[in-house]
Amino acid sequence: MVGENLAGSRSKASGALFQAWVRVNFRHIALMAVKLTGHQVEVVLATLDGWKLEHGQIVREYEFADFIAASMFVTGVNLEAEKANHHPELLHRFGKVKIQLTTHDVGGISELDLRLAKKLDARAKSLVEKE
Repeated sequence: MVGENLAGSRSKASGALFQAWVRVNFRHIALMAVKLTGHQVEVVLATLDGWKLEHGQIVREYEFADFIAASMFVTGVNLEAEKANHHPELLHRFGKVKIQLTTHDVGGISELDLRLAKKLDARAKSLVEKE
C-alpha cells in the first residue's frame, strides 16, 4: 500500500515536471510569429495612438510627470515583455520612455509587436501619462 502511494505520487510528480519542461522548452512554438506586410502594419498603426513606423520598427515615446512614474512604467514593460517572451528596445530618460518594437526572428514587425504595444499603452494609461 505504501509502495502504491509512492508510485502514484512519483508518476504525478513526473507528469508535472514533464509538463513544466515542455512549457519552458517549447514556449517559442506558441509564439512563432509571421512578418506583417507594410500594408498590414499601416492598418494596425492607425488603431494605435502615438505609435509610428521608424526604420522597420514601431516606435512610441511616452512622457510621464516625473522619473518615478517613468521608472514604474519601465518595470511594467519588463513584466509584460517577460510574460510575452518578447523584449523591446527601450530608452529611459527622466520622465520619458521610448519603446522600439520589432521581431528579430522574422526580420520585421509581427503580431507580437502589436500585442505588446497595446499592453504597454494600457500600462501607461494606468500611470496617468503626462499630456
